[in-house]
Amino acid sequence: MVDTSKQSSARGHGVAVSGVMLVIFLFAVDGTVVSAAMPTIVGKVGGLELYSWVFSAYMLTSALSTPLFGNLSDLYGCRRLMLVGIALFTLGSALCGAAQTIEELIVFRAIQGVGGGAIYALSFILIGFLYPPEERARMQALISGVWGIASILGPLAGGVITQYWNWRWIFFINLPICLAAALLIGFGVSEIQAESRRRLDLKGATALLIGLSLLFYALEEGRRNSFALDWPLAVLLVSAAGALALLYRIERRAEEPILPPALFRLRLFRICAGLAWLSSMGMFGVITYLPLYVQGALDGGASQASLTLVLASLGWTAGSFVAGPGMNRFGYRAVAVAGMLLMALGYGAFAGVGYQLGLFAVLAVGAVIGVGMGIVSVTSMVAAQNGAPLNQLGAATSTVMLSRMFGGAFGITLMGSVLVGQMQRRLTTLSTGPGAGLSSSLIQKLANPESLLEPSIRASIPEPLVAALVEILARSVWSAFLTGFFVMLLGVALSFFLSAGSPVEARELSDEEEIRRNRRAQ
Repeated sequence: MVDTSKQSSARGHGVAVSGVMLVIFLFAVDGTVVSAAMPTIVGKVGGLELYSWVFSAYMLTSALSTPLFGNLSDLYGCRRLMLVGIALFTLGSALCGAAQTIEELIVFRAIQGVGGGAIYALSFILIGFLYPPEERARMQALISGVWGIASILGPLAGGVITQYWNWRWIFFINLPICLAAALLIGFGVSEIQAESRRRLDLKGATALLIGLSLLFYALEEGRRNSFALDWPLAVLLVSAAGALALLYRIERRAEEPILPPALFRLRLFRICAGLAWLSSMGMFGVITYLPLYVQGALDGGASQASLTLVLASLGWTAGSFVAGPGMNRFGYRAVAVAGMLLMALGYGAFAGVGYQLGLFAVLAVGAVIGVGMGIVSVTSMVAAQNGAPLNQLGAATSTVMLSRMFGGAFGITLMGSVLVGQMQRRLTTLSTGPGAGLSSSLIQKLANPESLLEPSIRASIPEPLVAALVEILARSVWSAFLTGFFVMLLGVALSFFLSAGSPVEARELSDEEEIRRNRRAQ
């Protein structure tokens, strides 16, 4: 006899997952589609000096809302909060499309980012609630696949819409898709509620928001100022450390902490958060600095540089689909070790060969690191979810995601500081050597690696010196990747401490716990 309740549940899950995939696609696309349209947007509304804040505001509020909504889902249920997140994202999209000034666009992007961070966190949490441990990896892989496709289509869609339609429609097009996603999730998911109603940790939430805001702003300012450690940046870093230290004290005493210390006492969870941080450092380093190497050192075009991102994204997607079956068969540890080894192999290939890699080799490096990232990202998330208590699933999921976000930002900062430092050190030789004819202002501009990509600056350099500058850039990128290689080795070492268990074993433990709970209820 067919179990109709299970069939109905499966259909409901399928409807809900369709909605989740839609909002994840929107969130991922929105992170890249705007980049292609921004030159046109600035040309229409002005505000070139605030250009970067259109991206920074979105990234900041996304990062801040991720742990907050993760904790709220443990208190008030996942379904209604997902609908709130979609509503905020929809509102932000509508306001962005109607923005008349760059200042308005920045504020509205911040609103959109709050909704984006919510749907980003809650999508993974919802999968954790809807599916048993051994099926979570497959569903996480689907999400990663959607993310990879969105990363490829985003810049293309932004360019096409801006050129043949109107830049405002890169935001307005979100509205009907958000409505469809809300209907699918609203009708496909029954409310998932914690066992007992609890209070939000307002003190902890405030300290967390302040600490992360200061840390994010410090990382952004460091990147914009060529990673020079001046007094304002030092004050920001010290203030962020103070706020996070205060958060630690608050959370130790809180009845219902927003970042439960009990989670960090779980060895499995600590390792998963660490792997998420380190692997994200590696991935974001690749997608930030490999295109720079292609355009600056290999003299490739924008299409060739973007190809590195495409292959890295495709590798991430492929690795995600490999991780699920691998975990069920070999366990968390073996799969995580394999993923981190692939990332270390990619970085090691770049560092070992030196700064003379050709385009094909660079593309291969990006693809290999992407595969490793896909494996580690799914493994760390699934292992953390399976090892966390059900009433802390939201906090566990969002904390791993937060580690991934800030790991990526820290990776960009670390590798960027090495790159810029090496550029500045090597450029000083030009002031007394063969580059004595270069003005001090030009040398100062060249200390920013991306300036070598600007045709006007490159044209002002005497032809005999161009080759020397290209070699300086290539050597500096090599130094950054050598640093990344050692970080990936740390990840390999950490992955050996991960549990050898598997999602199948987690399901068996979950079933045993359910049996014991039912017996106690009787």
